[in-house]
Amino acid sequence: MSQTPLDSSHPDYAELAPLVAAILRHGGGYPTFAEKVPVLIRQAFDEVIDAPRTNRFTLTEIEKTEKTYLGTKVEILLRNYLKIPKGKILDMLVDGVEVDIKNTVGRNWMVPTESLGRPAFLIRANEKTALCDVGMVVFRHEYLTISANKDAKKQLAAAHHSDIWWILRSHPYPPNFWEVLSLADRQAIMAAGGGKNRIAALFEKIQRQPISRLQVQALAQQHDYMKRIRRNGGARDVLAPKGIALLWGQGDRATIEALNLGPVTADEFISVKPQTPEDTALLQQAGHID
Repeated sequence: MSQTPLDSSHPDYAELAPLVAAILRHGGGYPTFAEKVPVLIRQAFDEVIDAPRTNRFTLTEIEKTEKTYLGTKVEILLRNYLKIPKGKILDMLVDGVEVDIKNTVGRNWMVPTESLGRPAFLIRANEKTALCDVGMVVFRHEYLTISANKDAKKQLAAAHHSDIWWILRSHPYPPNFWEVLSLADRQAIMAAGGGKNRIAALFEKIQRQPISRLQVQALAQQHDYMKRIRRNGGARDVLAPKGIALLWGQGDRATIEALNLGPVTADEFISVKPQTPEDTALLQQAGHID
């Protein structure tokens, strides 16, 4: 999951090394980059799926035109995170160098003619495995497939994936829980009743895994989805007697850190059953379990 840079003898090393260093510097350093970019991918996908307003839950359900916009959404969020401006020709300007951004949920990246010979920032995500790859490459003509699609776009040939400077490789990103649940579990959650009971069923089945607020909101099926989470009428009333704590990345930060639950952003929720008497005491004192 760590970086796999190109060998210093590689012909693209001198061009890519300062760009990778600049991007990591803009991203707050490698550890921060490795934490923030996977979350950014989940955010982009969830915003395009837009489950609360569309009643869709996976990327396979979005329209063809939205799949095109998926890449644009990733670009927008990435530039905003890195505080790097859009280029005049390509997607971002990194220390004065035009750099393309290419995102795919397939195996490969499509390369337009304006990107030929230029450096590119690559993102690839697999919703089934919840693993992503992030790297940089120079789109040299000899690295591309011979055939092109109807838009004259070629692909980066599989044999030349070794010419990519990998920043993240097979790195986990927050999964879409609908992709990893069995059909039986999906049906059980949706059949649990109202929004409160659906959310409770979800967090009882999926514990110790951050779940984004957009996915929670989709289950609640109401604008003020937090009402379906809180005590006094929400999912916590169902979970607490079962010894399951439902924690919010923003409001329960100290508890999440004390339980060593790993990175949970302010836009995510996570459920957990205590594993030690100390965990139990902590969660009871905070009012998360009975």
